[in-house]
Amino acid sequence: MPFLEQGTSGEPMRSLGRVTTMRVDPTMILQLKAELQPIHDEVHDFLVYEAEGMVVRPLGADPVSRETADAFNENSQAAIQAAWGYVDELKNVLDTLDQAARDYNLVEDTNEQTFRQDAE
Repeated sequence: MPFLEQGTSGEPMRSLGRVTTMRVDPTMILQLKAELQPIHDEVHDFLVYEAEGMVVRPLGADPVSRETADAFNENSQAAIQAAWGYVDELKNVLDTLDQAARDYNLVEDTNEQTFRQDAE
């Protein structure tokens, strides 16, 4: 498990206006970053390329169709905004993990491993 037990130090993070702390075992920083990066990228890419498709037009000219489309669009916009907030939080976590990797000199280890794998 990449998280440290209670009582160890960690970096504070903002979450919904509150400060929260994530404690990560230093040996697991790069693994956690590698697991979170594709999640960030997938949600980000969906929002950039597909979110516009979540807007619908009324299926008919009647008031019920218009009201239903308006309600759906309102809800979809709220979901899109929430997803952008999630992407922002993930980006903050990834940036913090990057800084922690540099602080623990793990970046060089990663570069060295990548270089060795490419050379094979």
